[in-house]
Amino acid sequence: MTPGGRLRALLAFAAVLAALVFCGAGQAKTSCASALLSDWRDGRIDGTYSVACYQTALAHLPEDVRIYSSAESDIKRALVARSHAVLAAPAKAQKQSRSSDGSGDGVSPLLVLAIAGAIVAAMGSAFALVR
Repeated sequence: MTPGGRLRALLAFAAVLAALVFCGAGQAKTSCASALLSDWRDGRIDGTYSVACYQTALAHLPEDVRIYSSAESDIKRALVARSHAVLAAPAKAQKQSRSSDGSGDGVSPLLVLAIAGAIVAAMGSAFALVR
């Protein structure tokens, strides 16, 4: 394999890795909404979720559940309670929850880049040793 071919293969691998990491972060919000809806199935919400999770659950609420149950109003009520709790928290706690990307959820893009860079460096070192 030529040095240019190795570089292309390495870049393709890094791109696929980055895509997988970011796809996983997107699924986390959906699973949070699913967990919230599962928590509600007994008619009450026992857990505490992020404000974004309540909003996502409301946005993805199935139409039949929205029409024939109290899920929408129950989730909205829990969202309001959670919003009040967040606003009442000390400013220090709010700074810590928004420190990474503004929401406190998900994977830091800087961490993804650091991991991808480490993998690229390791692959480059492995190719150099094989040569």
